[in-house]
Amino acid sequence: MTASKGVTTTREGGVVDVAIGRVVAGDTVLDVRRNGGMTLFKRDGSGAAQTLSAGVTAGASVVRADVLANGREMSVLWSDGTMLRAVATMELTTESSEDAWCRGITDGVLLEVNAPLDALHGAELTINLCDDVEKKSHWYGGAHTLTQLWPMERAKIETGPLYPFDHGPNGVGSVVATHWVSSSGALVFADPNNAMLHFGMNSPTESRARGSAPRYFGVGIQNLSRPSLPVEESTTPARGDGVLRLQSRANYSDAGMLHPWQNIRTEADMRSSLKLRVAVALEDDARSATREALKQLPKPDAVPADALVYKPIWTTWATAHADVTQESTLSFAKEILAAQKAASFANGSIIEIDDRWQCLYGELDFDAKKFPDPKGMVKQLHDMNFLVTVWVMPFLQEGSPACEEAKRLGYLMEGSQPPTEVGEIFNGNAGFGQILGTAVKVVVDRVDWPPGHWEGGGGGADLQPGQFRWWGTQPVRGIDFTNEDACEWFVSRLKHLQEDIGLDGFKFDAGEPCFMPYGARTRVPLKTPQEYSQLYVDKVVSKFPISEVRVAMGTNNYRGLVRMGDKDTVWGTNNGLQSLIPTLLTSAVMGYPFTLPDIIGGNAYWGQSPDSELMARWAQASAFMPAVQYSIPPWQISEEAQRASDKALQMRETLLVPRLKALMEDARDRLEPICQPLWWLTPDDPETFTIDDQFAVGRDIIVAPVVYKGASYRRVYLPRGSWREYESATVLNGERWITVAAPLEKLPVFVRVS
Repeated sequence: MTASKGVTTTREGGVVDVAIGRVVAGDTVLDVRRNGGMTLFKRDGSGAAQTLSAGVTAGASVVRADVLANGREMSVLWSDGTMLRAVATMELTTESSEDAWCRGITDGVLLEVNAPLDALHGAELTINLCDDVEKKSHWYGGAHTLTQLWPMERAKIETGPLYPFDHGPNGVGSVVATHWVSSSGALVFADPNNAMLHFGMNSPTESRARGSAPRYFGVGIQNLSRPSLPVEESTTPARGDGVLRLQSRANYSDAGMLHPWQNIRTEADMRSSLKLRVAVALEDDARSATREALKQLPKPDAVPADALVYKPIWTTWATAHADVTQESTLSFAKEILAAQKAASFANGSIIEIDDRWQCLYGELDFDAKKFPDPKGMVKQLHDMNFLVTVWVMPFLQEGSPACEEAKRLGYLMEGSQPPTEVGEIFNGNAGFGQILGTAVKVVVDRVDWPPGHWEGGGGGADLQPGQFRWWGTQPVRGIDFTNEDACEWFVSRLKHLQEDIGLDGFKFDAGEPCFMPYGARTRVPLKTPQEYSQLYVDKVVSKFPISEVRVAMGTNNYRGLVRMGDKDTVWGTNNGLQSLIPTLLTSAVMGYPFTLPDIIGGNAYWGQSPDSELMARWAQASAFMPAVQYSIPPWQISEEAQRASDKALQMRETLLVPRLKALMEDARDRLEPICQPLWWLTPDDPETFTIDDQFAVGRDIIVAPVVYKGASYRRVYLPRGSWREYESATVLNGERWITVAAPLEKLPVFVRVS
């Protein structure tokens, strides 16, 4: 299909297809054609047009087409039952809360696709990833993924459910948005409340063999048997389908994509037809399209607490995992102090005590054997000028007093009878990887392997109604955050712990709606899966100024840090170092400027350990991000790694810290990214569109870390303007590539020359 801006005819297979109607939204025009295809373009002919298509069955005929409101609204009905309503956003009334999410989009068009319940792909809208002129549009936004690629169309993201996951079946992660922007200025913004929302980007065109194993959601050790998704298009023999695909389906049933919400009912199950609502607009470039999207999102009322951003956060996780003790925590703190003193850093860091400080999960009492005097420990840490936080999540271990109390009060999610262990292992058309991974997880949960780490471990294999599987081995239940009393109960228990022990805040883990019991039921029925995550953040996490959370969708007003998911101790884009900057930039486009990168050096899972090079390069890549987080001490890796880390932090204190307050205030007011893609500086420069290993901080700093193993030089792109390398007086003209030396202890950083 070809489409020309401002022309109402297209050619498909040599047949002229005449537009049947036009909607004018200020400077933007939408033409709708008989086959459900659409062209969005600027009225003055500037810029690139964007082609879209409603999910109309091939060969369906137009039954009725009406243009209303002086050309600012139209509706079309096709013979297959598909109906399209297109209305200029300026026509949306302030009385309708249903339209609040897109009412403020300037010169936008709201597309509402309705389809019968039995429509094969639901109510569907596809957006071509290439524009109509240069065929080179690049796309950004949407979601964190396990394999994070920038720009997004480099990936082949299989169409699947769009809600926060801990490693979703198609690779979608814990931080999710419903808007996407292109380098040519297209904005696609889906209604966050679309029922049964599914999303795909450049999905594979090759069909998996009939009867092949499905993609599936797993936890903990199950993930060892799962591929890192999405796949990169360049690594496969076939290209993707070249479209951004959005669907509102009748239900979550999908034999090829297994996940927990296939067994949970919502109000959407009562619909008589399907409706997908998506707003589209054409801006001048990717930056203006992103800003238009960010205008629609809720804003925080304050910046993060100083302690979260001005000094590194130190967590016990990767060094101690579940074996953390009072003794090991104090020893860790003393090592940190000694290293800071040697590097002439003042303390003021947070030390976060991670997994298994509690006697039982959710009990919120320190294990007396491991922490004989937690109050005294916290005082000692405060005397060392540390703030102290602990790791918590919204699960309660079966048999704990807290769980029994919550049961009695009706504060837990209820559920149906889960599948048997055998039924779980052979769920769906299970393939070998799924069978092996699930079987190992069931055995691990049954026998509590490795043993000796957790009191009350094991017994989590044969699940009871209301229990669900997670990365630990204990049977757990989840708090029902639709119950206001349950939220207040949980918050009050956290505050009691905080006041009793002297804690300063919390690291909040989990909260994704994939951690719910089979057939989950809440006191107030959930309209969408992400509503559970939103309640967790709004009703619990937001009550604590010193906090971080890893789940986000529609919670842009949260004032703490939004953490990236756990990274593996590897180099690649498959959840390693090379995925760090793409994840940071995706967070920026989604409207989460207060990003906490994951642990420097990764999580050291499965026997992994960073060498000097990986540790040094990871520290450099993280140093200019909004916050910095360590667990593996660089001095335990090598003196070389320690020197590289210290130098990167010194550069942070010299260049970033003085600018950080103003950058955070701008982020608070407008969600303006602190760390930006290079196209944020020069959005009309095509060279910036695909750079995935550099980022800008504000308008004056370019950070270009080395993220490839063995590299001692790297190419750096300098945007338009005049620049100098840090600690150099030589002025360099921008809008060109240069090559710079980057030995292991050097982080290439460039500063704008006024």
